[in-house]
Amino acid sequence: MSHQHSVETHLGVVAADYDRVIRTFIPGYEQMLSTIAWWLSEVVPHDGRVIDLGGGTGALAESVLTALPKVRLEIWDVDPKMLAVARERLQKFGTRIRLRERSFTEKLEECNAVIATLSLHHLSTLNQKRAVYSNIYEALSKPAVFLNGDCTMDLTEPARSIILRYWLKFMVAHGISEADARKHFSEWDKEDTYYQISDELTALAQAGFPRPEVYWKEGPITVYGGMKS
Repeated sequence: MSHQHSVETHLGVVAADYDRVIRTFIPGYEQMLSTIAWWLSEVVPHDGRVIDLGGGTGALAESVLTALPKVRLEIWDVDPKMLAVARERLQKFGTRIRLRERSFTEKLEECNAVIATLSLHHLSTLNQKRAVYSNIYEALSKPAVFLNGDCTMDLTEPARSIILRYWLKFMVAHGISEADARKHFSEWDKEDTYYQISDELTALAQAGFPRPEVYWKEGPITVYGGMKS
């Protein structure tokens, strides 16, 4: 992703307010984070190295660094305002955290895990995703895991409409009017591309992951990825 993505432009919220607002947008947000942290705790060596792609305000990083008290983690993000929020949030972890203004399309360095939440949907084609997945697979040591928490969407009816209704009802229940929720969907469509989970798993397999897997799902939000062993 060569352009400078900005959460303030994309979501219409300032970076410092992201953590509150995202919980009104995303079903199962806390469970998504805790699922990723738990799987990392089962796979990554106690002093391993993790790269968080598009790590934003550091919410996922905080969950991981807390659950794995000796792991080292790098956040890669192209939005300097988000990184500034993450820097303040994660300073308590000292030298275990490193923040880098880099795109997730750049070549990765060797690590024990790669993680991401709500960022890889900015890749607009499956070919681009497959290239990123290949880059991730090549960077992973053994044993290692890639975990991505993001929106997946069936492209056929009636499943697509059912999931959209689920998502709409969630947002309305969290204080967003139906009109505003539909407006958000329209705005996100300009930058975000969601694929059905079968296509994501196929792309992961083509990138080298031998057994791509779904680790958790609620409505449109899915944690999926694969292991390297």
